[in-house]
Formats: sequence, structure tokens, C-alpha cells
Amino acid sequence: MERVPARSPAAVVALQVVEGLQSHLVDGLATVGPRFEPVEWLRDDGRHGGGVRYVAMDTPVFDRASVNVSQVHYDDLPERKLGSASALSTILHPVHPLAPSMHMHISYTEMRDGSGYWRVMADLNPSIPNARHKAMFDEALREVSGDLYEEGAAQGDRYFFIPALGRTRGVSHFYLEQFSTGSMEKDVAFAIAFGRKVADTYVKVLNDALFAAPSPT
Repeated sequence: MERVPARSPAAVVALQVVEGLQSHLVDGLATVGPRFEPVEWLRDDGRHGGGVRYVAMDTPVFDRASVNVSQVHYDDLPERKLGSASALSTILHPVHPLAPSMHMHISYTEMRDGSGYWRVMADLNPSIPNARHKAMFDEALREVSGDLYEEGAAQGDRYFFIPALGRTRGVSHFYLEQFSTGSMEKDVAFAIAFGRKVADTYVKVLNDALFAAPSPT
């Protein structure tokens, strides 16, 4: 059985974007610790897509980590309002308590009528806050998002807020829901730049934490 990809031009481009970002992040993480292993999965035996996730569990660097790409579509079910959804979803939880966790999500959703939008999210979530790491991540988000930073930070404040604790999850975040400038070309360029910047910055933070920090006892 093989995965059948979505047919629409926008979905084809979106899959290329998230697969490229997946490869970029996995290659970066391989410079820090053991290489991730790919695991393929299928939606409805591949008829409606599927994906590949790169995983690392119980390694010297990561307690649990997954860099997942998925594309689910309903090209053969015209009654569905959803045409396709193509996504990169990342969860990285290091072993070392001074190395922060990171989550990133970049996706494109296309409706049956051809309209579509992006979701762009990243957050840095340390067990033990480090001002230098927070500043590195904040600066990366601000630099790559430009005029979108204030809106992304504000949406992140709402999205990551934990009412029971009276605070947000993590120390640095960015979130845009249903994002579209009306130009697929511009949106794609932003998604790629954002994903690569977050990936590169996290690898730097992880290297800094693991190199500078003493071994946990």
C-alpha cells in the first residue's frame, strides 16, 4: 500500500514545504544526538494520505521526540468540506533538565472551494528557565516574523494561557491561526523562513544547554 497524495496544486506545494522543513530540522538535530528513525503511517490504507514521523525515544539526548509530517485529503469524497490538510508537527523533550522542550506546528488547510489558510506556531518550554535561551528564541521569532510579531505574540498569549496556573505555557511563543495574506507565494515564503529559523535557533539553544550544563545527577 502506498500513500496517495492530494492532487490540488496548493496541497502539492504545502506538502513540499512541510517535508522540506522536516528534513531541515531532523538534519539539524542529528548534529546534537542520535539520528531519528522514520516511521510511516497511512490514512485509510493510504487512500486518504498519511505521513512520516521521525522519532527518538529514550536516547542520551531526548526522552521523547517526534518530527511528524502528515497530509490527509478527501479528493475522492466531494461531499467533504475539507479538501486537504498538510502539516509539520514537532514535539521535542530532551532528557537534560536544563535543555528546554520545543514545539512547532506549521500547516496548510485547504477547503473544498479552494480557499485555504496557514497555522504557524512555535514555543520554547523549559523545565528550568534560562534567560539567555529565552532571549535567543524571542529574537529569532521577532526577526523572522517582522510586522507579524506583535499579532503572533498576542495570539500566543491567548493560545498558550493555562487558566488553572494563571500563566502561559513556556517562556517564548508565537501563534498565527487562519493566516493568509492572499498571496500563496508570500505565505509559503514566510512558512519556510519561520520553520527554518525556529529549527536553527532551537538546535543552537540545545547545543548551548548540553555543552554548558553539567550532567544531571
